[in-house]
Amino acid sequence: MGQLETPMLQSQEAGPPLEVIYKKVEADSRFSLHYLKTVDTVITVSNDLRNNASLAEEAFKQFMVRITESGGYEEPFDPEEKLALLSIEAEATVKETLLALQEISGAVAKSSIFSEDAETMSGSIEEAICALQSVHDSMVDLRWAVIEHDADLEKPENRVFHNVEELIADL
Repeated sequence: MGQLETPMLQSQEAGPPLEVIYKKVEADSRFSLHYLKTVDTVITVSNDLRNNASLAEEAFKQFMVRITESGGYEEPFDPEEKLALLSIEAEATVKETLLALQEISGAVAKSSIFSEDAETMSGSIEEAICALQSVHDSMVDLRWAVIEHDADLEKPENRVFHNVEELIADL
């Protein structure tokens, strides 16, 4: 008699049973790898956003203290209003990021992600949202502190306005 042949090893004669198994294992592995990368990426990006926002907020607060509690500076910070425009653009970007994080947070809450992973992701997203909201508020406060500081340094022109329209136009 000849050798015993296992049907699983006869891929060409009896059909491809191993091919189906290999493809299933590969698909499962790809899904798992994609899943793990997605979870890890969301957590990593959220943590990076939180850390960067916290560092930026600390810097903004230090400048705020120097502006508001130092008795002021002799020169304006932003006479050409370039910093104000940069601040407004940065504030808008932070708001966009907040909206994206809130959407991701909602998607995680509705998803079928394992509860432990979902909790970890949700926690890091919420921390990032809080840090970004806080840094946004600090940016707005600092922008207004600079505007007020610079306005305080402006010398009055002793202009006399003859009507409200002239006053509004000058503002």
